Amino acid sequence: MILRLLLLFVLVGKSYSNESIISKDSILVGQQVQIEILSSINTFPDSNELLDQFNSFEIIDFSVMDTIIVDSSKYLKYKLNITSWESGTYKFENLGSSKKIIVSEIETNENEIKQIKENLKISFSLIDYWIYVSIVLILAIIYIISKKYLKKTERVLEIVEKEVKLEPIELTINKLEILKNEKLWEKDEINLHFTKASNIIRKYLELKFNFSALEIPTADILLKYKEFSQDDFSIKMLNRILSSCELAKFAKNQPDKSEILAHLENCKDFVINSNKL
Repeated sequence: MILRLLLLFVLVGKSYSNESIISKDSILVGQQVQIEILSSINTFPDSNELLDQFNSFEIIDFSVMDTIIVDSSKYLKYKLNITSWESGTYKFENLGSSKKIIVSEIETNENEIKQIKENLKISFSLIDYWIYVSIVLILAIIYIISKKYLKKTERVLEIVEKEVKLEPIELTINKLEILKNEKLWEKDEINLHFTKASNIIRKYLELKFNFSALEIPTADILLKYKEFSQDDFSIKMLNRILSSCELAKFAKNQPDKSEILAHLENCKDFVINSNKL
């Protein structure tokens, strides 16, 4: 930086006089001040003497030289930004009229004891509060739903376990009683009633005689049943029960309440009689 400034002063060349404008005549240590220098080009001053004016300063930057004309005379104009890290009064004898800059120390009060600031408190908004409450509520709802589901599952398993422990006759009689209490005929659901009745009897045959009865037609069921029973009355009763269910299921017959109740009694009688086999 110093070499560049020295070259700048040499290029100023013939200087009759040097005039300057100082932006501040009083600064604090470390503050910057701008000096604007205007030099004529008629004589050759000693550039070293001009440069010595800034020995106590740090040159921050300087502008590119600009040529101007004042009263038919040519001048060179450039600017410097300087600062000082030491206090004192600095004069510039070779910058036209005598100029000076006073650099002062930054005042500090070492005896002044600052009070200890309180710890910053973390702000807690109402939005944050409701977020946590919402999370807790969601978790509580999930817990309640899960608990109810588990209880329902345990209850179903318990019922299944109880059904498994029952004998086929007991299980079937219970199912027929439940079907009777549903009174589906009063809801115009006769088709559904006979569908359930057919499934109950078919399931009983599977449990009692160990053959698939839910997916085969009535004729095949009768053939299978004859392998276990030669009683014509029992065979005819089973045929009448399953045939009545098929007629009602396909809407070919719409029995009344008395016929439906009689059909349920026939189902129970068949189960009781066939259980002796």
